[in-house]
Amino acid sequence: MEGFIVMAALLGVYMFYKMYKNDQKADVEVGTTATSSEGFINETRDLVLETLKEMGCEYEETDNLKIYFDYQGERFMIEADNECYFINVYDLWWHHMSTYCEVEEFAAMQKTINATNAHATCTVLYTINKEAEEIGVHSKKNMLFVRQIPDLKGYLASTLDDFFKIQRTVLTEIEKCKVVEEQH
Repeated sequence: MEGFIVMAALLGVYMFYKMYKNDQKADVEVGTTATSSEGFINETRDLVLETLKEMGCEYEETDNLKIYFDYQGERFMIEADNECYFINVYDLWWHHMSTYCEVEEFAAMQKTINATNAHATCTVLYTINKEAEEIGVHSKKNMLFVRQIPDLKGYLASTLDDFFKIQRTVLTEIEKCKVVEEQH
């Protein structure tokens, strides 16, 4: 019985070692190079900049995290860091209203944002700029961005297109709420 346990333990260690070696071999075949503590190059930010160039988007880097660019006439921002495989994409200030708006108008906006967030792939949120006395509506999406994703250009473009769909949905619903309120 003891011999069986020893053999099973040795077999387990051997299998673990083989799996570990196969994983390392597969990573090298994919084209990654071992450099970071996880064993891979982190190139997310550089990959975003490369993809934006391929899409024909001019961009502006304001710091080591934020990248601003225009896509189909809309101003977007991406937060990307070479130390993380995920990026945050923002469509900022695509709708705004005065902080002195009617309570019903503000309530309609909140209701619409909450309903949209229950079904959307992007998150819709609002912020209040006290200095400008405005309420701004924004969209955000967190997404994986690594070289192993096929057609990164199409992947990013389809995500950006989703922002336009969300924007149309929210603005349409806000208008519907206004019409219903006027009828009462």
